[in-house]
Amino acid sequence: MPSAGPREGSAVGDRFSDFTLKDLAGQAHSLKDLRGRRVVHVVFWASWCVPCLQEIPAIRQVYAKYRERGLEVLSIALNLNETPEVVRSLASDLKVTYPVLWDEDGMMMRRHKVYVVPQNFLIGKDGIIRYTGVNLPGNYEALVETLLREGGASATGH
Repeated sequence: MPSAGPREGSAVGDRFSDFTLKDLAGQAHSLKDLRGRRVVHVVFWASWCVPCLQEIPAIRQVYAKYRERGLEVLSIALNLNETPEVVRSLASDLKVTYPVLWDEDGMMMRRHKVYVVPQNFLIGKDGIIRYTGVNLPGNYEALVETLLREGGASATGH
């Protein structure tokens, strides 16, 4: 009997559902284009969220170190009483070097049941969620390295 494989969802072991969102410059980014090729860190955040802003330097540092080896970061700014201009200015001030996508209608927030920000998802090359939590994993860099080698242990950090 063939296996149905992982279900789409937002928990560790689920397949993160494909999406296409535009960044603040209007360029489209699709998760399905990265599947099989890149480890993806999806982070939901808002400009008024202090913990969101505090984790940006760590994400930026890991992205700089591992981008060439296959890490992609897709930062999804939630449209919660702010504008793309505010998010663009803040991303510039914080020297964000990875794509900042705009969830204009809140569809991504609803689909992935994001009720608290930041919300981080580390997704293996196979599209399976390996970590989810409101903080970066304590072993963030080591987990990225493991996922880049493919495979990798699952972890949660709610």
